[in-house]
Amino acid sequence: MYISKELLETPDSGSPTFIKSQFSIPWSMSRAEQYCMTQLLSHNKPSVAIEIGTYKGGSLQVLSRYASKVYAIDISSDSRDSRCDNFNNVEYLIGDSKVILPELLKKIEDNGEELEFILIDGDHSTKGVYQDILNIMNYTPKKALQILLHDSFNPNCRKGMKLYDYNSNKKVHFVELDFIPGMYNHDGLYRQMWGGFSTIIMLPEDREKPLKIFENQKKSYEVTYFKSIHFLKNTFGFLKPVYKLFKK
Repeated sequence: MYISKELLETPDSGSPTFIKSQFSIPWSMSRAEQYCMTQLLSHNKPSVAIEIGTYKGGSLQVLSRYASKVYAIDISSDSRDSRCDNFNNVEYLIGDSKVILPELLKKIEDNGEELEFILIDGDHSTKGVYQDILNIMNYTPKKALQILLHDSFNPNCRKGMKLYDYNSNKKVHFVELDFIPGMYNHDGLYRQMWGGFSTIIMLPEDREKPLKIFENQKKSYEVTYFKSIHFLKNTFGFLKPVYKLFKK
């Protein structure tokens, strides 16, 4: 068993994992999310993968190891760890995913590449999440395609994930909003809801039956939401100008 004293000195929601990891770049995901993503990618070994939102490159290092080719989209490269420069199978695309993604998906289709995995972890606004999903839903997969959507426990992100009408797309065969549950009040984020994975599975063949959208942690989400800072902001946010006025 690999456990050292140093490993236990600075614990948080993402570490220690108690696994002697080959992945040295820190990544902003919980232990459960790290286990999930590593297991999925090591098992499925996608031919082509897309990451929307690279940040430091924590999840990218896993994608680079297990996928044959990775397209990494981010609005800026300023935060990217210099060790990402060693990923020879990664093509970096800098800019707005809403602009880049449609062009990239067309390029992948025109080149006959087999896209099998996408991680959505970029723009965390409701509109941004929805637009990334919408662009992907216009793509027709050649093989089974798994989409992971990070921060499904965050109300803004979750709202964006639920805006799309999945039943209207016959290529969508499975949707689970709580594939991996998220977290509340973690790592000093006072009363905030973050983390969690949703997943969408698309197949080349058409779905023949109506699609059920799973939310296996819906009750947990709803109970947590009413205790969260998000509920207070969404419910009483209109009072903020009045508060500022009296504060003067």
